[in-house]
Amino acid sequence: MSTLQASGFGEIPPLGGIARDDANRKYELGTVISDTLGNSYRYVKASTALAIGMAVTSVAKGAWDTTIVVDGTVNATSATNKLHVDTVTTAADANTYRGYFISQAAAAAKGKGNRLAYHDYVAASGEFDIFFEDQIDEAFADGEVLYAYHPYVVEPVNAATEIVMGIAIGTITADQHGFIQIGGHCPAVLVGGTTSLAVVANEPLFPGATVATDMLAGALMGGLAATSDTAVFSMAATPVISLQAVGANTAGYVEAFIQGLV
Repeated sequence: MSTLQASGFGEIPPLGGIARDDANRKYELGTVISDTLGNSYRYVKASTALAIGMAVTSVAKGAWDTTIVVDGTVNATSATNKLHVDTVTTAADANTYRGYFISQAAAAAKGKGNRLAYHDYVAASGEFDIFFEDQIDEAFADGEVLYAYHPYVVEPVNAATEIVMGIAIGTITADQHGFIQIGGHCPAVLVGGTTSLAVVANEPLFPGATVATDMLAGALMGGLAATSDTAVFSMAATPVISLQAVGANTAGYVEAFIQGLV
């Protein structure tokens, strides 16, 4: 029986059990595993519900529901890796955001991502401390609202300009955790919609226009037009090569090969 192994985490279930849908994080987000066939998978958190075959992309940064205080103000010479957070809206267990990145809004000398090492229990409307992996080397104003984000908190691709980061191999409920495929043979990739371009065997798949009534959330399509700036971008961005042909304006699944995203 083929088993999968995550470096540092020991064995995890056979291939038939890989499509986890866990409320609790079992592995570090971004962990990569491989099976004996050479296929690769990455552990992610779904911001929006994922279904089998969906192409996924990283969720954009969003404002965390916190204001930041560290005994007043922190500057680049504070020589500390600790921030004190003043009030949050929703309670969270200790280390819920471990491994996430914290940053200010982009501006002059701002916007750097500081990786969070650990934090205390977060009581609703309460205060708590967060600790970074490295010392803070930028200024944080008293009361400043920061961003908390992670590159492997994902959602379905829904625009032509989004990067394909992998394919969902099973259901992952919103705000829960599981694996997406990032390399090798993939038996089910969602394609098409009512205005999708034809899929050609052995050619790249790429995201269609913004999801509306004519495109499926997380679906890819073919028909690359080399003169289109968007299409050229998409060819460079997509790692997914179709192994089957599908007609235009048709929804369904195709087998595909994912060029490694490790």
